[in-house]
Amino acid sequence: MKKILNRVFSIVVFLFFIFQSMTFAASSPINMTQARSGISQDNVRIVLQFDTMPVYQATVDSSGKNINVDFSGVDASKVQNSINVDGDVVQSVNITNIQSGCRVTIALNQTVPYNVNVLQNPARVFIDVKRYYEHTLKHNVEDGLDYITYDRYNENGLLKAYALDIDPTKFELIPVLGGGRTLGKSTVSSMVRYYNAEAGVNASYFGGQKEVYGLTKIDGTVATTTYLPRTAFGTDNTGKAIIGLVNYNGTVHTKNGDYPISGVNCDRSADTIVEYNSFYGDSTGTNEYGIEYVVQDNKIVQINTNNSALKDGQTVISAHGTMQDALKGLKVGDEMTINEDLGDIWKNSLQIVGVGPRLVQNGQVNITSDAEQIGSDVTWGMSPRTAAAIKADGHVLLMVVDGRQEQVDGLTLNGFAQLLIKFGAVDAVNFDGGGSSEMVVGNQVVNNPSDGNERLVGVSLAVVKKS
Repeated sequence: MKKILNRVFSIVVFLFFIFQSMTFAASSPINMTQARSGISQDNVRIVLQFDTMPVYQATVDSSGKNINVDFSGVDASKVQNSINVDGDVVQSVNITNIQSGCRVTIALNQTVPYNVNVLQNPARVFIDVKRYYEHTLKHNVEDGLDYITYDRYNENGLLKAYALDIDPTKFELIPVLGGGRTLGKSTVSSMVRYYNAEAGVNASYFGGQKEVYGLTKIDGTVATTTYLPRTAFGTDNTGKAIIGLVNYNGTVHTKNGDYPISGVNCDRSADTIVEYNSFYGDSTGTNEYGIEYVVQDNKIVQINTNNSALKDGQTVISAHGTMQDALKGLKVGDEMTINEDLGDIWKNSLQIVGVGPRLVQNGQVNITSDAEQIGSDVTWGMSPRTAAAIKADGHVLLMVVDGRQEQVDGLTLNGFAQLLIKFGAVDAVNFDGGGSSEMVVGNQVVNNPSDGNERLVGVSLAVVKKS
């Protein structure tokens, strides 16, 4: 019996010491002994040292800009509650004790990748926050249409770009006016919906309600013109994409002679001839100080003083001053032929949007701002951008870059040209930028317009599936 009691006593003593050691261990937290940071070309590194390797869990909050690393059973009272960080990605690092241990919160200036790794001897946990990065994500919208997002962060800051890679054998690229088929202003998303298009971007420069600063041709008919040659994007009757200078030269041929057309669907100024068609709206809106000839099938079918109705299949030649005198004597039934020349490369063109300047030629940066009278602010400013490009395989690339926002400045035209080349551009032309820059995919605005919402623009380029 005595032996049994001795054994029981020994077991009780053993269990007591086991319990005491467990209690002591539980009451002795792991200590964080050091916290520091470092910076390299690629990463900002946060280094945390402990007297024993802890258990941890890393999470990111819903904003993507706060990394929380929770350490179970760790006492951080022996280190400073914040770490000085000399980095452009990390905003701050704070260390706080929580009920389960301690938490290290790394506040970021923007969402970036990170990794958590350990070193066993000494016991260290280090968090590497990516300083410079580059991400490309491609999504196939439909056969022949890819949507691409591109994020980059380097010494020049954050860049966010959006691209469409389009097979022109499967999709048409059609200019859309603000009023759908008439001049006006509307949002890119509204214009895309007008054609029930898969996607679209903003295109031409614009001014007032019916002012477009560039040549536009839709389904073979000139809708707007410009006052000087500028680079344009278009497609011919086979769907092949074209980029090059477009220069409008129009004449009216009559029995009285041949006379120059000053513009199409624009305000009529003194001593000029302006051509109007149904893209302008319901009527010419002109005053009574001129004369207008309604032309159908190369014949004058009606003569008015002003504000002639604009119907499909008809063109109105509106003359003022010396040009009005030159056309004097013409009557209903007389021949009137309108001749338009846009340049050799555009002879078979169906669709054109003229904007400019050129950005890329034969795979090299070639910015023609001076020749096209594009201002230095457009050329050298860091701004949101939109462009169209042609790749070596004949595909069309439409690209938009965000800018004029917190931490996202945009690009100069030179930087934009280099980015387009990176994505395979052989030739490229600049479109209107700034607050107008916008891309719509699947009826959703996918970029971040710098105005904070969609701007009303004059012309968009829609990506329409071929039937």
